[in-house]
This record gives sequence, C-alpha cells and structure tokens, in this order.
Amino acid sequence: VMQAPCWFPQPVVSGAFVVPFAPHMQVQGVVAPCPQPAAVASPGPLRPGCVAPQAQCLSRPAAPSPEASAPEAGETTLARVLREASVRGEARDAAIVRHALELSHDRDGCHVVQKALDEAKSDEARLAIAGALRGNVWEVARCPHANHVLQRIIVSVRPSDCQFVIDEIAARGVEALGKLAQHKYAYRVMQRLLEQLHPWQVAPVVEHVIADCVALSMHRFGTYIVQHALAYGSEEQQARLLGTLAGCIHQLSRNNDACMVLDQALAVGVGLNQAALAQAILDCDGALADMAHTRRGHVAVLSLLQLVGGDVLERAGLQLQARRHSLRSTRFGRVVLSAVTQQIGGQIAGE
Repeated sequence: VMQAPCWFPQPVVSGAFVVPFAPHMQVQGVVAPCPQPAAVASPGPLRPGCVAPQAQCLSRPAAPSPEASAPEAGETTLARVLREASVRGEARDAAIVRHALELSHDRDGCHVVQKALDEAKSDEARLAIAGALRGNVWEVARCPHANHVLQRIIVSVRPSDCQFVIDEIAARGVEALGKLAQHKYAYRVMQRLLEQLHPWQVAPVVEHVIADCVALSMHRFGTYIVQHALAYGSEEQQARLLGTLAGCIHQLSRNNDACMVLDQALAVGVGLNQAALAQAILDCDGALADMAHTRRGHVAVLSLLQLVGGDVLERAGLQLQARRHSLRSTRFGRVVLSAVTQQIGGQIAGE
C-alpha cells in the first residue's frame, strides 16, 4: 500500500532539483526505501510523525561492534578509547599503545601517552608508542597537543631510534625545516632534536639554520632555533654562524628577537669569534645604544660589557654616553648606564 508522503517544510538550494521525500515508495509490489534527494539545504523543524531523511534513505546498518561503537554524547576521545578497551577486555596500557596517535592529538589523551612513556619499563614499550607516530611526524609536530608527545619520545628513546623524525622532515624538502623552525608548536620539537640527537643526525638542521640565520633570528619562534644551533652545534658550525651574524648587525640589533641571538652568540662564542662579534656591534653606527633601549637588547649589551675590556670597553662607554639622555628615559637604558658606571667609572653618570 502506498504510504502518504511526509513533506519537509524547509528552504531548498536555488536551482537544485529536489525529489519529494516519502518514507516508502511502492516499487513493483515491493516496499523499498526512496532515493536520496539530489540537493537539500540543512533540514528545518520536522512535522509531527516525520522521520529525518537520512534515517530512511540509508540502508539499515549492522549492529555496531564493541570495537567500532559510536562515541556517547559528550564523551572525550580518551574516555571512548578506555570504554572500548574495557568492553573488549583489553588492558589499559595496550589500548593506549594501540591508539597512541589518536590520543596524542587529544587534549587529555596526550597527557596519558606522555605518562605511559615516562612509566614504560623497557625501551621496547617506549618504541611501541613511538612506532604509532611513524609516518605522521609532520602533522604531529604541528599539533598543539601531539607535539608534546613527540618531544617526550625524543627525550625518552635512544638518538638512533629518533632518526625517523629527521628522515620524515627531510623527505619534505629543505623548506620544511624552515617552516617547522618558525611554527609555534613545531619549533619545540626542533629544539629537542638539537639537544638530544647526535651531531651527524642534526647536521642538516644546523646547516639550514646557518643558511637562513638572519631571517630565523628575527622570527619570534625561529630565534630559539638559532640560539639552540649556537649552543649545540659544533665549533666549526658556531664559527660560521657567528661570522654570518656579525655581517648583519645593522638588521639584527634593531630586532628584539634577534637581540636574544646576539646575546647567546656572545655567551657561547669562543675567543676570536666572540671578539669579532663584539667589534662588529661597536662598528655598526648606533647599534649598541639602540639595543640598550630594549628589553631583550639591553641583556645583550650587558653581556658585551662583561666580555670586553680595555679600549673596547671604553669605546662602548663613549657610545652609550652619547645617548645617555634617551637611555635615562627607559628602565632598560638606566640598567645599562648603571652597569657602565660600575665598570668604567663615573664618566657616564655626569653630563
């Protein structure tokens, strides 16, 4: 028997062909589900007794298995994974390993995975979790939650077992290193790689930093990667990096983020490289005083004053004296003037 159509009072996409919906249609004596409408806008309120088209137009699904149960209302990813594991009779630790990638991208789940790494009783257990992230390093490194799991893996396992991280990044081309170094989450992963891996493993990373050190130094996140390259690179890499920085003082000294790199360079540089960088700052007209006015720049100036002596220190004092009026108007400038007065006498304090 033909059942009465159940119409839906809703707007229709302009120009679309719409098939009127009926719960069932008589097809050669057989009651069959009706075809899916061609294009319908989002459904509005239903009349009493009507059923949503999706429920009728799709074939009846099989009863969901415990492994593929739909999430309950308001259920988090972590809660669903643990509930499904309980239904299967699966151990909690095994469920965490099996769903490590999914949990890593979850706000609560990422903490559970990190805890599992910390409490793992063997390298094999930690590598099982790391294995779940293989092939997904690019997405994981840029995730606000999963990046913490990847950092913990790099710290927890042997350097050789982290080679897959370097390989997956390198497979995306040299530009990928720069993108991750300037990403608000991924730069932390790059820091851990420089800290934990062997120099030969991170050599491609350091080489990219040297080649692009000026732009990275002036970037709010890239600056930390340049500082790490200075701290963890080889002496030969440090020397090349310092040489490049010394040639770009005019740009770097006027950027707040880059001043942190200059401070790090003055701290980790060796012998002639340190002296050459300090000399380059003094040779750049106005650079020293400009740095002394800023929050991060004045820290680099204090490092320089501690590093140099004799005629170089006196030269630095004279440059700051020439700008003493503007320096006194800022709290950072006053700190620098006080330090100079203590180191080379009262010639800066007076008019």
